[in-house]
Amino acid sequence: LENDLFETNIASSRAGAWCLLDALTNTLIQSNDGKSSLANVSLSQAVRSSQVDLSFLTLSFQKLRSLTNSDDVPADKKPSLTSTSRACLMVIARMGNFVPHHDAETCYKDILKDLESFTMPVELISSAVGALVTLTKRLLEDSETEMYDECEAWVTRLLAHCEETIESCFSSVAKRGSITRDDEKLLSRALYFVGELSMIGFSSQEDSSRLSKKKIKDIIPTDKEPVRGLFIQPSNRLVHLVKLMLPFSMPLPTSDTTENAFAPTPSSIRAHAFVALGKFCLRNETLAKENLNIIARELDQNSNTDPAVMSNCLMVLGDLVVRYTNLVDKYLVFMAGCLQAGEKKLIDVNSKSHLSITFDGALSYAMVKKNAILLLSSLLLQDYVKWRGLFVHRFLAAVADEDDEVSCLAQTALRGPLLEKQPNLLSNSFVGAVFVFNNCKAHPLYIAEASAGGNGMGIDFEGAFLDGADRYHKRREIYEMMIKNMSDEQKLEVTVRLVKEVLGGALETSGDLSAACKLSPSSRLVNKRIESATDVLTDTLDILTSPEMKVGRVGADDDQDDDVASTNGSKPDQRNLRIQTLLSKISRKHLMEIVIPILCNLKTVLEASKSPLLKNLMQYLGYIFRTFKAEVNECLANNPTLLQELEYDCKRHRKKKDSKSILGVSIGGGKHRVSMH
Repeated sequence: LENDLFETNIASSRAGAWCLLDALTNTLIQSNDGKSSLANVSLSQAVRSSQVDLSFLTLSFQKLRSLTNSDDVPADKKPSLTSTSRACLMVIARMGNFVPHHDAETCYKDILKDLESFTMPVELISSAVGALVTLTKRLLEDSETEMYDECEAWVTRLLAHCEETIESCFSSVAKRGSITRDDEKLLSRALYFVGELSMIGFSSQEDSSRLSKKKIKDIIPTDKEPVRGLFIQPSNRLVHLVKLMLPFSMPLPTSDTTENAFAPTPSSIRAHAFVALGKFCLRNETLAKENLNIIARELDQNSNTDPAVMSNCLMVLGDLVVRYTNLVDKYLVFMAGCLQAGEKKLIDVNSKSHLSITFDGALSYAMVKKNAILLLSSLLLQDYVKWRGLFVHRFLAAVADEDDEVSCLAQTALRGPLLEKQPNLLSNSFVGAVFVFNNCKAHPLYIAEASAGGNGMGIDFEGAFLDGADRYHKRREIYEMMIKNMSDEQKLEVTVRLVKEVLGGALETSGDLSAACKLSPSSRLVNKRIESATDVLTDTLDILTSPEMKVGRVGADDDQDDDVASTNGSKPDQRNLRIQTLLSKISRKHLMEIVIPILCNLKTVLEASKSPLLKNLMQYLGYIFRTFKAEVNECLANNPTLLQELEYDCKRHRKKKDSKSILGVSIGGGKHRVSMH
């Protein structure tokens, strides 16, 4: 019964069956190219051995088509039918060669009718075009030349039909002076359709500069791409019509040539127009050169681009990077900016107190950010783009994104495939990140990071907001992620650099770091540069105090380590333990000989200016004292006053720790007694 078709169990089983068939046919058709694990089984062999009457494919599509077009089916059931229809068409696109001739002809006419009438939803157009190509091959399987000619004929006819439809819609809109919902739906489908038609026969091997030949003879078709090498160039008029729908306002034809009428372009039409133009560009290098600026400007953070439009433009540029790497490379700065899409708008809105509305665009821009992470990671892994400028810092900033999915995706990409490809990625970027995140632009290290590998096209950090005391929790989240994914050797290297370049730099006679240490809290000369330098010092001291920065078996007895290494464990374990022991000794020596003298000198400067940074410095000194008490006592033998301060701080720390422990036991006991009653 049709009423039973939409019961939960039946609907789920139907969707699952089509998904399974889709995945199976996709795997088998790949075997012909030798890329499948089932390379010994082809799709044709599987069909012959199964002895299944494949007319069920076309009959299923006819049933799904009638249900979708029926007014008796509730509207909330239509999305499920659309999803199933898409899977059905994808299977037909792969198995249409084996459908009975009569059924193939009927299905071909039905699909062509729906496409020509623009009644087919956008979600089905791509699968329908693929099915149409396969069914054409089935109907003309005796002649490859006839198949190409027939595909060329209906592609040319449909492109012309789309052009006429768009022209007609423009005229109707001009008469009404506005774009209706039906116009928006029609134009969206027409735009998506022309994009799919233009990609029929596309091959990455084709020469985009050769536009005179409709069939590129040196490109061999495959079972998966039966008309590979076919190229039907869209007319100049069609390209012009598509470009008319790119701006925020669409020009409308009028009888009065002295004045131009405009109508606001819906975001859905703009989004589809950019995708269509991008597909045209993939097969026409000249067109790509002319329109790259138009596509890239939609990614500018100062534009008012809708997230859907921005996301589509980003994906278009990603495809064009692969196709024309040298042409698109200079637009990487706009693509990298999508990692922080919408954040500048959020800051601007929050800073305007007279606005009574609530800005909820951050959620919609999350889609753009996630697409940017996935796309840029893929391009980096395939070496289509390189790390340069502050690109890596933008990627790291995504780790602290307000959206949990964006943050999780960025962490997964950085500590997974990207770190595997470049093991020193996080450690090499760590010290520079402290300056970049705090917007300390005047420091030479920031300048060096910003100009690294740029060739005049460096990526900046504009639109990413991590500076200031109120955003320390975001910076801390990034620091912790980086530290947890560094080896002991890398931690030691980062510690040495932080001490030398940040704390050592604060002892120099000039520079913002030095000025931040010498400026008293009561001074009114504090500016943005000094605030940024102060935050750099605060972050550095907190990072060095962090337990995650421990190297090896710190605090353990060296002799005991040697005994354990010589008596227990396998050879790899012994080797790792000895490396940890060695790194512990090197770290300890560095602390006693380099770090403590710098901290003592810096303490004198901070005490003279009564700087609030003194608190952070004493916390770091106290941490070193508690970890290596004997060594610090020996190192500070000539500074009894500081030793007394550290002893006092150590007692307070122990007392505070004990009180928390007692409080925790008391609370736990209280809860236990309540549960007992």
